[in-house]
Amino acid sequence: MASNERVKKYKPFPLHPFLVNAFKEQMGMTEEEVTQPSAVRKVFDLNAAQMLPPKPDSVVEQDIFITQNNISVKITHIRPAGSENIVLPAILYIHGGGWVFGSLKTHGPLVYELAEQTPAAIIFVEYSPSPEAQYPTALEECYAALTWMTDNAKSLYIDPKRIAVGGDSAGGNLTAALCMLCKERGNKTISYQILYYPVLGTDFNTASYIQHKDNNMVARHVMMYVWDCYAPPEVREKEIKAVPMNANKEDLEGLPPTLVVTADYDVLKDEGAAYAKKLIRAGVEVVPVHYIAVQHGYLTTMDKPQTKATIAQTIDLLKKTWNANKANL
Repeated sequence: MASNERVKKYKPFPLHPFLVNAFKEQMGMTEEEVTQPSAVRKVFDLNAAQMLPPKPDSVVEQDIFITQNNISVKITHIRPAGSENIVLPAILYIHGGGWVFGSLKTHGPLVYELAEQTPAAIIFVEYSPSPEAQYPTALEECYAALTWMTDNAKSLYIDPKRIAVGGDSAGGNLTAALCMLCKERGNKTISYQILYYPVLGTDFNTASYIQHKDNNMVARHVMMYVWDCYAPPEVREKEIKAVPMNANKEDLEGLPPTLVVTADYDVLKDEGAAYAKKLIRAGVEVVPVHYIAVQHGYLTTMDKPQTKATIAQTIDLLKKTWNANKANL
């Protein structure tokens, strides 16, 4: 980079003032620097690495940089230790973080648990974050990861007939969009979709948005910010795969069976429930579950009973679906 070339500046991330001061001290940066999305991303990863448990010895992982459909993206292949030569079902997992941040550092404990307890191979997608990359970049990267999984199923020791896709928050948005994209392209790989407190719509005046507008986990103004990072208003108006809540019955018909999980103290609660109803009206097999007394993002806290119950229910539904599919072959 030339010495006189300026680094592009983005609209500051709306951090709570307490976090701004804490991050300034931690990173040795100015307020302008520490509120840039790239800096917030780095701090969240650093803090997650310090606060969350490390990878257990019961799972193994391998970082792979793939190129598929002329798209390059990093994925991490995670599976139970000792299963390297055993064919397993697989979950393509798409992390949350408002499209702006999030990584294996922030979501490792959840996907490690899913890998070990299912048991399953997890393909964790490190998609390009916003605002540096906007819709449909992350979605196309997730689609590339999915097709790479099926093309390389034999060498990965995964069963191409037992592949689910799941994600939390913004990852839930990408999961819902990926299922619609697969339908559009005639790709019938996905056997199940998992939507954990997903971002689905842009109506910031729902009852849950109003009730929890100042929530300390995900506030209304933060959601408005990350939507602007991911997809400009003109894109959101016309692209249902950016805003899945805008899909009609025809768009949703034929999508895979779905688990929709909503959280009690969450601005996204109402749109998650509304999307589940839209899927049901379109004839999709849906299990909608609402967990009380938990915040948005609760699945990163592994010792919560609601987290344990969510994981157990996810695994139970996946096994029932996969066993039924095997019986029908």
